[in-house]
Amino acid sequence: MTMFYVNITQMDLQRELQLARSQPRHMVPPPRIQVSSKAAPADLASLLDSLRASQFLLEMCRRAANDQDTRRLFTRLENRLMKMIAEIRHRKPTAK
Repeated sequence: MTMFYVNITQMDLQRELQLARSQPRHMVPPPRIQVSSKAAPADLASLLDSLRASQFLLEMCRRAANDQDTRRLFTRLENRLMKMIAEIRHRKPTAK
């Protein structure tokens, strides 16, 4: 019965969608990036950290991109990175 009194137009939906896209409530947390003079160890944990940092940067670039083609490219690259991260998480470290 309440929905009978609500009059939502297409313009209302578009305005709310634009507002949600321009001011997201849930931001991606910045990754932990080690800044040091020595090289990071060559293990799965440091590889995952690097991939997460790359994913974060891709997301920030995607949000800043103006044209749709560039945004789509960043989205595809980010999806590939997510698949790589998932694959590495399922790997067990090999015994030495």
